[in-house]
Amino acid sequence: MKFTFDKTKAALVVVDMQKLFTLPSSPYGNDASEMIAPINELMQLSRETDIPVIHSAYTLKKDGSQNGLRTDWPQIEEGYFDPNSDWAQWDERLEQKDEDYILTRTRPSVFFDGQLTQILKKLGKEQVILLGLSTNYSISFSVHEGFSRDIPIFLVDDLSNMTAFEDRSQKSFLHNTLDMWACQLISSKDIGKTIVNENTLLEDFS
Repeated sequence: MKFTFDKTKAALVVVDMQKLFTLPSSPYGNDASEMIAPINELMQLSRETDIPVIHSAYTLKKDGSQNGLRTDWPQIEEGYFDPNSDWAQWDERLEQKDEDYILTRTRPSVFFDGQLTQILKKLGKEQVILLGLSTNYSISFSVHEGFSRDIPIFLVDDLSNMTAFEDRSQKSFLHNTLDMWACQLISSKDIGKTIVNENTLLEDFS
């Protein structure tokens, strides 16, 4: 899909860059090291151009009270997703700032429970630059729900990835499918150019 990007109406949302999903030593064994530096750069660029940065983390209590239909994950029973678990915390290599917004949720979509929608409304933002983990789960859920809420989503292709326990060969297919039906796919380089250029709209780089 094609949307007209307006940085005065945009917020950057970073999804599930928690130790459980980013560290090779974690129970899931995923290594997201290559994503850290470019995400930090895009976050800082966003802050410098008055685009708010919002972090959204996926957590579930060990007692199972928040599981809903998700009843078959031993990692939940073992407490890896629990808000008090070190694995559920943000990767310390990500440079969060005091002005950033930090949210937690108990379902895949960043729009679940309305916290993000309330913040966007409070800030006067109507578009989302989305990145993080993982394409097959939280990213896909978030893109589809954003589309259902009439919120344009600009998905940063190179900074939104599969995890080690997913079939990474499917990333291109999944991203292109999302791009066709529910969001606009964009590279970090192109969204960066657009953010710093006062007079250039995103489609000029498409």
